[in-house]
Amino acid sequence: MKIKSNLLLVLILLTAFVVNCGKKLHFSMVTSTSMENGLPFLLLDGSEWKAEPGAEFVKVHFYADNAFPLTKVSIESCGGQFKDRIAAYVNFDEVYASTDIEKSNSEVLFDPVVQARSVTLNFQRNQNICLKSVKFYDESKKAYRTFTPEVISGSVTASETASPEPTYSVMNLFDSKYENGYASVKGGVGVSFNFNFAKSKKISVIKIWNGYQRSDVHCIKNGRVKSFLITGDDGYSAKINVEDTMGSQEIQLPTTFQGKNLTMKVEEIYPGYSEKGIVLSELRFGHDGDWFVLDTLPKSKDTASKNFESFTKASLRMVLNRGLTGREVYAVSGDEVVTDQPAGAENQVPIEENMDPPTSSDWTIRFRSDGTFFLEGSTARTNYDAGEESSNRFYGLGNYEVKEMTPGKIQLRIFGFLRKQTFTNFLDYGGGDCNGCGRDCNMVKNPDPNNTEKIFQEFVTLQIKGKQFYLINSKKTNNLDFSTLELNLE
Repeated sequence: MKIKSNLLLVLILLTAFVVNCGKKLHFSMVTSTSMENGLPFLLLDGSEWKAEPGAEFVKVHFYADNAFPLTKVSIESCGGQFKDRIAAYVNFDEVYASTDIEKSNSEVLFDPVVQARSVTLNFQRNQNICLKSVKFYDESKKAYRTFTPEVISGSVTASETASPEPTYSVMNLFDSKYENGYASVKGGVGVSFNFNFAKSKKISVIKIWNGYQRSDVHCIKNGRVKSFLITGDDGYSAKINVEDTMGSQEIQLPTTFQGKNLTMKVEEIYPGYSEKGIVLSELRFGHDGDWFVLDTLPKSKDTASKNFESFTKASLRMVLNRGLTGREVYAVSGDEVVTDQPAGAENQVPIEENMDPPTSSDWTIRFRSDGTFFLEGSTARTNYDAGEESSNRFYGLGNYEVKEMTPGKIQLRIFGFLRKQTFTNFLDYGGGDCNGCGRDCNMVKNPDPNNTEKIFQEFVTLQIKGKQFYLINSKKTNNLDFSTLELNLE
């Protein structure tokens, strides 16, 4: 009788433990626009995580492996009270909420409950972000037990890589960013990836995000992988087939691989609509329910260091990881003599001649040290002869490439995807910069990408004059409806 009582007690305790410790929630992808001491997987592993000092509008993106009920997100700071609110976006822009700055300013509540696939936290003007943890709560308001891949040291090389390298490096397969990915130059068949792990690993399943999942149109226009030949240590060899689908897919290997060296060679591809090369967005290796990724922090910090160096040479270091906001101008404001220009800088700002001034103009752009940008703007113009006024709204996300630097000026190519609409009632995006948060590649809501967005590039020059910043559009492609913006730090 005593033994049965003890067994019953153990079962009760085990049941209580399982109930109280929360449901399991797996995140294969977690990233941020700014990283200082480690990948933000740390936040879900109970370790301290920091963004770069002074960075504003820092975003942390969480992509769950499966949709989950969500009622609350709690954010624990290790640097004191947050000064500005924290915005939260669920499933890109389906649901928007924020902390209450008058209260704890560390909890985001969702009522009614939402089904989340991705969650992005935008820390707005909070600086020197240091976090102890981020927790998600289920429909019973209990915290989930979160699980993430193991981050290991290692390296990977590709037989060819498209340019610019930071955007298309094969190491991007582990950075959890849809903005980046691996891209080949012209072809696909025969491209190979050579992995070297710091320690011997077992791999029985591979998780792949096939194609360029930055947006539907990016995925359609670029090629995707149809099959891989996998070889490795001790004569390992296997072939796997990859489906042509958005979102992630898990592919079981015929036999388990074990070792430090692995090669994946592309044997067949799904051709892109217009581009010859192939793109892969993300990759994870797994065995017996556990997953691992290569540590991308060294590459992220190298990219950030190079961008800081470029903007510093142009005396524009202060704009990185900050925000710029302003309007289109047809004359440079102020006639005062500027005496604090960088040595050798031009004192003139090019203004397009004979430009019809817009009736209204409002633009925001943010350049980040990780090589990404966000822009949102609107321009209204009046055709008095026709008695018509047209309003255009722009929403762009993507990457930038530094083309040239001179004192007080930096020339950039910005590229990514762009939404443009002409309308009278502007869309509401929740007032937020949701760069990459998002892009919900698990559901293709609109199979005709031309109706909502396009792949774009534009060449712009950012110039400083005194305390003002000017963004000059070269108008090589006429994607953005402005000539010269006069901007201030947000």
